[in-house]
Amino acid sequence: MQTQELQYREIITAAGDAFSVPEYIVRMDDATLKGWQLRYGEWTDYQDRAVGKSGAEKALAIAIEEMISRIEYKGK
Repeated sequence: MQTQELQYREIITAAGDAFSVPEYIVRMDDATLKGWQLRYGEWTDYQDRAVGKSGAEKALAIAIEEMISRIEYKGK
């Protein structure tokens, strides 16, 4: 079985920082969450680890790691 390549898109945060983000992850910049949401299987929130771009980068890296794990387990 061949798996499809993940699609990436550029996301600009409310703070103006740009990220290349895979298709199953969305950015949440509202009163309840400043971070990323993985929408593959169970939806899971990943709050920014610190203020600024580095905090968003760390949270995105954790979300991507979990996404890859889920895809390897469930398939794409």
